[in-house]
Amino acid sequence: MQHDDALALVAGSYCLHVNTIMPSTLRKVKVVPSVIQDNELTTWMVKGGYFFTLIQTSTGTKVYDHAMDCLFYASPNVEIGKECPEGHAFLVQTVVDKEGDNFVPRLLVMDLVQPVISSPAKRGEIIRNLSRFFSHICHVQWAGDKRHLEDFLRRGLPHEVDCIVALREPLCLVREGGGLACYMSID
Repeated sequence: MQHDDALALVAGSYCLHVNTIMPSTLRKVKVVPSVIQDNELTTWMVKGGYFFTLIQTSTGTKVYDHAMDCLFYASPNVEIGKECPEGHAFLVQTVVDKEGDNFVPRLLVMDLVQPVISSPAKRGEIIRNLSRFFSHICHVQWAGDKRHLEDFLRRGLPHEVDCIVALREPLCLVREGGGLACYMSID
């Protein structure tokens, strides 16, 4: 998926009301090298995916594009339900899943950006509890300890995986040093 296609999937027009959005949600995700411990909460980065932050506001969902460093109004495809508490923000990545002969664009909800919570497990719990408010193209991404994630990825996914990352703090993904564990599973 090209960036223009990803942007068309998640965003509408530019939102110029940046001053009404929590500054902590308008930061780019960082991917930093480090050692990942076996018991850390890990997930994967999609090969060729793009990062966005979905931000629930009193006037609807806004979308922060990490690649362009711009804020947009959400497209109807990704609008979060009004019942979701205002001020919640979610890191998502784009993916195109292969289903038979078809390719289906989706968003994987990776992490909770706001409210700021230090525990990755607690952030995951909040995401799962709020998942009923996500649109039909938003799917909560699986996360678990590294060993179980590696087993999960070996079984295959309908898209390519770039690397395994640990979820330590919001908007900071940790990947192991120089090598990227890569799992291809598109048939």
